[in-house]
Amino acid sequence: MRLESEYRNFTPALLFFIEDKNPFLGSNDAKLISYFIGLKNFKKGFDYYELVRHSNGSVYFRMVTMLGFRTIVETGIKISFNDFTEAEWQKKIFEISMQHFAKEEYKALAQGYVKKSNSGCFATILLFIFLAITVTSYLII
Repeated sequence: MRLESEYRNFTPALLFFIEDKNPFLGSNDAKLISYFIGLKNFKKGFDYYELVRHSNGSVYFRMVTMLGFRTIVETGIKISFNDFTEAEWQKKIFEISMQHFAKEEYKALAQGYVKKSNSGCFATILLFIFLAITVTSYLII
């Protein structure tokens, strides 16, 4: 059974907030209802608004901000097994969105800053260790 038919009040409540921002429907199936909106200051950046079915049958609502395939910030709340009224959904969506937009990572992203990962440095160190081991093994032989 599709989430949309089980949680009929979710989509109208969500669209109440994001309809004017030109949202795109990303998924609408038994496990996920997902809408996304492009970020103004990043070409490959999106805010995702998702209702996700948990493995135990309950659902949770989350907001995820991504740049390409990298998650910048995620905020969510577990919801019960029952649908809420449209007004209750609006209240929950509003609370989560305010928490999400108030996070430090989101504020920095809105200003154009992106936290760089340190994986490049780690990869460089591994490369030097590999080269040192290789050179040492040739010198020993």
